[in-house]
Amino acid sequence: MSLRFVRRGDGAAHEFRRDRESPDDELVYRRVDLALFCRRLPDFGWCVVDSTGQVLSRPFDGAGVGALPPVGTWVSRKGDASYVYDLVLEPDAD
Repeated sequence: MSLRFVRRGDGAAHEFRRDRESPDDELVYRRVDLALFCRRLPDFGWCVVDSTGQVLSRPFDGAGVGALPPVGTWVSRKGDASYVYDLVLEPDAD
């Protein structure tokens, strides 16, 4: 399973794939072109973080505490700008 975040407005898309090198078999997805990770933080829920653990994006409608990141609307922040994305789960092509 991979994740695709599609930005509203311009359609820019960012793909995340399962990070098989994650410690403790934690379900973590890594963005294919940057060191950004979609993961579930204890007591916080699913979010996208950078390599230092700073939260950059999260689900808009709730914390997302299920086994998989919640599909639907996510919001992100980059500097002074905010963006709205739609998260889509995609099966891996085997």
